[in-house]
Amino acid sequence: MAVPLEAKTDVPDNATLLPAVLATERGNPQTRNRVVALYERDGGVLWKHVDYLTNKNESRRARQLVLSSFANVGNYEYGFEWIFHQDGTLEMEVLLTGVMSVKGVVADAKHDHSSATGHLVAPGIEAVHHQHFFNFRLDLDVDGSGANSVVEQNTMAALPGKNNPQNNVFAMQETVFKREAEAQRQLNLASARRWMVRNDAAKNALGQPTGYLLVTGENGLSFSGLNSFVRKRAGFMNHHLWVTPHAPDEMNAAGFYINQSRGGDGLPKWTKGNRTIENQDIVLWYSMGVTHIPRPEDWPVMPVHKAGFKLIPNGFFARNPTMDVPR
Repeated sequence: MAVPLEAKTDVPDNATLLPAVLATERGNPQTRNRVVALYERDGGVLWKHVDYLTNKNESRRARQLVLSSFANVGNYEYGFEWIFHQDGTLEMEVLLTGVMSVKGVVADAKHDHSSATGHLVAPGIEAVHHQHFFNFRLDLDVDGSGANSVVEQNTMAALPGKNNPQNNVFAMQETVFKREAEAQRQLNLASARRWMVRNDAAKNALGQPTGYLLVTGENGLSFSGLNSFVRKRAGFMNHHLWVTPHAPDEMNAAGFYINQSRGGDGLPKWTKGNRTIENQDIVLWYSMGVTHIPRPEDWPVMPVHKAGFKLIPNGFFARNPTMDVPR
């Protein structure tokens, strides 16, 4: 589904456009030109500090390395950009654009014909409310592949009392997942929930275990019922996070033959074994959902909507690794 990229529009003029060998629907290899782009771009302010005692103003400008591709899926286009930051952050940015699914309605100037399941985007045209779901297989080997564990971090307010006289203390608690069933998790805004892949056998200069945090962005839950075919076939949608031990044949979150499946394949099937995932070579699976309530401004071609996540170092370094970036 990869489509050729155009310099100056899809990607900057300085991009290097690369070919890729893809499989046809019959399994034959096919070389497609200009489907991958690699380029550098400005990344905004990298860091800044003003010291009022010395009146010294220090700041640095960031550069980003971007690996980009676009896929055409029916009337939609999805861009995928891996962004490599100078501070060690790895970012995935998904670009949603294209043409929405619509239906015709009676044109009537007195009514906008918007309903609970769609919104009018042009005279006589109603766009249907819908969702987009993605799953990312993140095979992280933090300081090696043999001793990685996943730690969930939840932050909660402390109870008022002698140790919290101003009632403004909060604390973060960590939980290490030991088996697959424990690691089927949802996001939780109330506890600022996040997950870290940690290697307790490797330490930074401060003696802390090295790790990388999964920092999530926009997300949602599926509004389709558990007995719907989309939920049966794409069972990965049931949880925002899954963790499995590394297995070479477990590559697709929904299993093999996704569109012809009767459901139940992929992550729901693999994790029934409840395998151990502590101090193992593990894989994180992150599910991301975007709920689209259409606007007139999304018609006739939708402006890019960005969603994604970051993998950021947490104890991987002993200090800010960008302090030596030149002005």
